[in-house]
Amino acid sequence: MNIIASSGFDGLIVRGEVDIRLYQGETEVNRVYEPNLVVDLGKTNVAKLLGGDAAGKAVTKFGVGTNAVSAAVGDVGLTGMFSKSIDSVSYPDSRSVMFHFDLDNGEANGISIREFGLLNDSNVLFARKVREAAIVKTNLIRLVGTWKITIN
Repeated sequence: MNIIASSGFDGLIVRGEVDIRLYQGETEVNRVYEPNLVVDLGKTNVAKLLGGDAAGKAVTKFGVGTNAVSAAVGDVGLTGMFSKSIDSVSYPDSRSVMFHFDLDNGEANGISIREFGLLNDSNVLFARKVREAAIVKTNLIRLVGTWKITIN
């Protein structure tokens, strides 16, 4: 049996970038705009979605947690997680999906936020972002953001 390798084959790469704005009242006081890590479970979820496996679920939630350890491909969750449904989804180009979220003044208060995550409908972690400085969430703070996932 002859196996022919295609030199023109492009492997699929799933990557993400998160844009989170921190507001006090109507004033933007901080912004996080950086790449994030799509974890192994997220890549497995994509494969299962493509194959029609019932374990593959849509990304429907945004979460915050307290763990300051750097993101790693083997991450499986957020520590002390508060999660909520994504507000909306858009498609900025033919290879990307953008998740829009809002962590309102009355949500997740008392948490020292160090990590952010995207989760599927079964709370499986898809992507994770860690920041160096904690955001101590109070009712004076609102987080508004987007999380863009691109497939190359």
